[in-house]
Amino acid sequence: MKKHKFTVLTFLLLIPIFSIGQIPKGHFLDADDSAESGYKVKPFIQKKEGIYHYAILTELPFENDCASGLSEKKQIKCSEMKLKALISRNFTQEMELTGKVYVYLTVTENAQIEDIKVESYPQSNLIDDLIKKATEKIKVRPGKYNGKTVRSRLWTSFQFK
Repeated sequence: MKKHKFTVLTFLLLIPIFSIGQIPKGHFLDADDSAESGYKVKPFIQKKEGIYHYAILTELPFENDCASGLSEKKQIKCSEMKLKALISRNFTQEMELTGKVYVYLTVTENAQIEDIKVESYPQSNLIDDLIKKATEKIKVRPGKYNGKTVRSRLWTSFQFK
């Protein structure tokens, strides 16, 4: 009987641990100036701000050769890799970088890049500035959602040795 109670108790204690950090379907983690620190969970379509997450766009705001007909998950992965490659091309110097870097940016309806947020772990202003400058140089076009030109939110990450 004690073993059964222990198993039930363990299970009940693990439920909150597994549920913490779950992102609802149709939402993503974002870092921008609206969050005091860390990340904020946002819906793919933010009607109030008029921002559309790139996972749902019908036309991405950058050149990519991701195959049409991919599943949503594979399309997102392919798009992130293409954006990462576009940013990487603009690194101005070879450096020994270490850590993980997350990049968030918004592309306006006029094909302008704004609201770039770079988060590095461990935190490094040098890496943040390098990635931000490289991101500012990528060529973008307006994103589209169902044929309508929209403001879009993009993100990708880098893992350095």
